[in-house]
Amino acid sequence: MPTTAAYRTLELRPGASAHDIKRAYRRLAMRWHPDRNPAPEAQARFQQIQAAFELLHTQARPIAEETPARASADNAPPPEAPTQPASRGADLHQPLELELPIAALGGTVDVRVEGRVPCADCEGQGEIRYTRSTLCPHCHGSGRIRSPGGLSPCTACDGRGFTTRLRCPSCDGQGWQMGLRQLHVQIPPGMLPSEELRIGGLGCPSPDEEGDPGDLYLRLQLKPHPWLRLEGRDLHLNAPVSIFRALAGGVIQVPGLAGLVDVELPALLQSGPVRLAGAGYPGRGPRPAGDLMVHLEVHYPTELTSEQKAVLDMADQVMRLRLAEQNPALARWQALLDAHR
Repeated sequence: MPTTAAYRTLELRPGASAHDIKRAYRRLAMRWHPDRNPAPEAQARFQQIQAAFELLHTQARPIAEETPARASADNAPPPEAPTQPASRGADLHQPLELELPIAALGGTVDVRVEGRVPCADCEGQGEIRYTRSTLCPHCHGSGRIRSPGGLSPCTACDGRGFTTRLRCPSCDGQGWQMGLRQLHVQIPPGMLPSEELRIGGLGCPSPDEEGDPGDLYLRLQLKPHPWLRLEGRDLHLNAPVSIFRALAGGVIQVPGLAGLVDVELPALLQSGPVRLAGAGYPGRGPRPAGDLMVHLEVHYPTELTSEQKAVLDMADQVMRLRLAEQNPALARWQALLDAHR
């Protein structure tokens, strides 16, 4: 990117100071950051602003003079005084309540946080532009400002005495105000409750103009789910099943995180949940996925048809042919009855 184009991208005049370059970058980056600006062109514009800042910021850095290797101590330049690092803004913490499938499988959600938002009156520019020229309020139209060395050109109007721009009174020229801003946040899959998602640079602003903002931490909370319960990384659900299916076994379907799941029931299931290994809450990093635990609720029919009774009678008669093998308790009871005949 040419230097002149970089100045235009940051809306600066050529030769702007490093302070002005950094201030313009922060103002425009806040306005065009894709997490804050939903416009389709925000991503490309933000990348242009970054490239322009990197170019101009590098050129604006002071180049230290090299000290000759044989210079005497008397001729050596005095050591530079250490600079105080700029203060960093405080981190911002707030809860983020998610539906269970979003937390498990990931996705994009909208989050409203308190922070800097572009000033609506100046559209984040920090200045208000007028259609007609107005008298410069800094030099009162003279184009000159009195300084210790005498009169010098007014920097606010470039010595012209008039201007088409004035500092925005709503934001005091900063280009932003405090308010609620809406962010589009990408949730990675497999986050558990109480875990935090860090978003760099979206915390509280720095008290110093040169300082960096803090980070935003979103603490995950889960909304209650109508049928799934999370315990560790295992998912539990209760599934009603008929007494006939519980006796005969076979395949039933239950609702999972992303659709229906087939569950193979063994015949004559007595108690305990049916475990589907790896079908629970997704893993994250080195932690493996949990299991899906299906707790069966056996239900009896409210009434039986004649056909159902006939089938059950036949099943009972077939069982009595091998009663000692299939039902020892009933076989002992039958023996007791036969002894009292």
